[in-house]
Amino acid sequence: MLELLSEAGKKINVITLRHLVAALSLALLTPTVSNAFCFQPLANSRLQVFCMANVLISRATNLGSVELLDYRLKQEGYSRGLGLPGMVKQVTFSPYAWPVLDYSSDINGGNPDKPLKLGSLTFYGDEEYIRKKGVLIGVGFGGTGRAIYGQGKYLDYSIGGTYTYSPKHKISVTGGFANVCSKNDVGKDFFLDGCVTTNRVKKDLTDQKASSASLSIAKLFSEGQKRFHQASVGVQRYIDDDYEQNQITMQLETVHRSDIFTSIDVSLGDKVKNTLTTRYSVTGTVGTNLFEKPISISFSYSSADGGKLLGLSREETTKLFGLKYAVHPRINLILGYRDTNSNIDYFDENEAIVAVQFAPVQF
Repeated sequence: MLELLSEAGKKINVITLRHLVAALSLALLTPTVSNAFCFQPLANSRLQVFCMANVLISRATNLGSVELLDYRLKQEGYSRGLGLPGMVKQVTFSPYAWPVLDYSSDINGGNPDKPLKLGSLTFYGDEEYIRKKGVLIGVGFGGTGRAIYGQGKYLDYSIGGTYTYSPKHKISVTGGFANVCSKNDVGKDFFLDGCVTTNRVKKDLTDQKASSASLSIAKLFSEGQKRFHQASVGVQRYIDDDYEQNQITMQLETVHRSDIFTSIDVSLGDKVKNTLTTRYSVTGTVGTNLFEKPISISFSYSSADGGKLLGLSREETTKLFGLKYAVHPRINLILGYRDTNSNIDYFDENEAIVAVQFAPVQF
């Protein structure tokens, strides 16, 4: 259904994904309208479909584009789609694997290679526990899938792991992850999403485990035919081996008709006694195409406090810059820089980030 709203003197087209059949049947004319900008790789599938539906419903289009939208709607859990014949599998699972090539400044989970100075006291660490740097090579493996259980309602799930090895230091790093998200259309382009995630990274000296449970509400909306948004706000419970923290999360994702994707994420965490925790973080991301290949740039800033070390308070801020470019349809080059500034110099860090990301091979 196509609803026309008036806001600030402008006409804004809003599409309720449940009711597109009648309106789109009127749009089956001849000229093709470009909707490629809707499929920015950083945009989630729900926002992509919403963008495509708005573009097609407002202008003449061709049958191929309508068939694509019909298929994508059915993947989002709308069983009738646009009323065209054909169905999608209600339960899917796709195993995959990919090679790993990475550079790490902390392969073994060790300590900074410098003395710890607290006032007039100076502590020197054992060389055996100093951080080791170098190249990691290995393999990742896993699977992802979807189970549709209602109109606009489905479970997304994934599970996997990685094994990497340092030829220089002759040590390995293993990791694993799993997540399940329930996505639910609750009407008028509002969605209720719940997710549970867990991950583990085991190095020579450390074994880090973390998990989270979150609940959020999202809203799809558009500004005419220029920008298409998903805004969400939620709560999250973060748990690791040392502490638990309640967090508030906010996100705004936007697909621009100028073939640009933007997002801003904000997270606020409560204070945990005598434990260094992130109190707030802000991340901005911009994605587009350069020489017809996807490129994205991101920047984040976070502030943490609450830690104690021998009675001294610990506070720190971290800045992270990252660039990701598809040098090949199946290969991404990742470059970045991380800078952590602590009130205790021992925890100051700065490091370059270099990685080659290979597209997974599905079986």
